[in-house]
Amino acid sequence: MITEIQTDFYRITLPMPYRLRHVHVYALVQGSDVALFDTGMNMPGSYELLEADLKSIGLGTKSIRDIYITHSHTDHCSMAGLLQKRTTAKIHLSSIADNVYQYFHKADELIPVARLFYARHGMSPGEVDAMVEEIDDISSIIATFNADDYLEQNEIREFGNYKFEVIFTPGHAAGHVCFFFREEGMLMAGDHILPYIAPSLSPNIFDDIYQPLKSYLESLDVVEQLQITTIYPGHGNSFTGISERVAEIRTHHELRKQVILQSLNAQPKTTYSISAEVSGAGASRWDDWEKFMALNETYVYLQELEREGAIIEELNDKILGYTSI
Repeated sequence: MITEIQTDFYRITLPMPYRLRHVHVYALVQGSDVALFDTGMNMPGSYELLEADLKSIGLGTKSIRDIYITHSHTDHCSMAGLLQKRTTAKIHLSSIADNVYQYFHKADELIPVARLFYARHGMSPGEVDAMVEEIDDISSIIATFNADDYLEQNEIREFGNYKFEVIFTPGHAAGHVCFFFREEGMLMAGDHILPYIAPSLSPNIFDDIYQPLKSYLESLDVVEQLQITTIYPGHGNSFTGISERVAEIRTHHELRKQVILQSLNAQPKTTYSISAEVSGAGASRWDDWEKFMALNETYVYLQELEREGAIIEELNDKILGYTSI
């Protein structure tokens, strides 16, 4: 489905199989040329839907000249390689996002690190195998692409009558960027700010130093200072009221962090057991993807609590355990 939001500015909604069911990509049009912001998910029928939507406004995928990627999650970038192969489009993303993308195509490095990470955080061998299969499935979806250049913090890009500024917003993903149209007050937010849910946070298993929650909250500070009138997210409806939404998300994360802290005591607990405990009865119905997401997000809060000196992390017999102080 394609919707004209402003003159020569369109939102295209494509399907995906996850809980949110859809992802938005955005298109700027200048004559017969298109700049695409994110690409949607490389799943059966998505390319054809994108082609049909662009044809409905007299264009097509071959009109795409530039692809700007907010972050390298599959639902936002996995058609980039297919479009690069079939068009003359140039691909632009941050260097960190490109590094994250590259890891997904290095199975000989990715799989051993993933096995170690999820085993250390309390998953059984069978559950680790399931996680590895999920990760392998994710990596297989992303069509291979090569970046044409890297986006720089606060640089100004132009397309047609529009100018937009690159705003680095790590947190939801390492290397995440937003695109700010200062004259129009528009923020093309990717997954940095969503209207109905707090964006998920996950660790970078190749980088123990990276602090997703700390980075995310700092990134919220950055966008809150911008003169934004309308936020155009990767999922959900466009919305206004940046300060109110930022306050809601901050409160959500603080409450979740406190719930996890209160679940700890003098007896060491693993990340996986904590994630199930704080989720209650619903954890018994988790599928492999939900286990993966719950463990990742729980670990993000544990990272932050340890950084704050509120808990202790100890490695015992190759398993990490967490206790309160």
